[in-house]
Amino acid sequence: ISISIWAQMGFYMLILLAGLQSIPKDMYEAADMDGANRWQSFRGITLPLLMPTLLVVLVLSVIRAVQVFDQVWVLTGGGPGTATVYVVQYIYETAFANQTRQFGMASAASVVLGMVLLVLTLLQLRAGRESDIA
Repeated sequence: ISISIWAQMGFYMLILLAGLQSIPKDMYEAADMDGANRWQSFRGITLPLLMPTLLVVLVLSVIRAVQVFDQVWVLTGGGPGTATVYVVQYIYETAFANQTRQFGMASAASVVLGMVLLVLTLLQLRAGRESDIA
């Protein structure tokens, strides 16, 4: 997973940079006039206004982490034993690598993976929406 995070880090930083640049400078100037220090400006302005962007990055990183296949396949092949077999690798092996070619089982596992990702995404979006309200 760390390779996947490292590979996508530039993309996530670009999204965060866009979020930071969308924060109006007037808010920081007003906080400075009110006597807020850097920590108070970060906690009161930057972090709350950056939360939707952080939520997008979180959703994208969770989806990418669950879909990791190529790094694990190239580095370990799922071994030793089945210690590093991910769901996506299980789906691949069930559909294509076995002699029995169990396409139905692989399709069912794919649907379950899609549902899990959908539920995780909805939970993260709900948590983000509740933090916007609070």
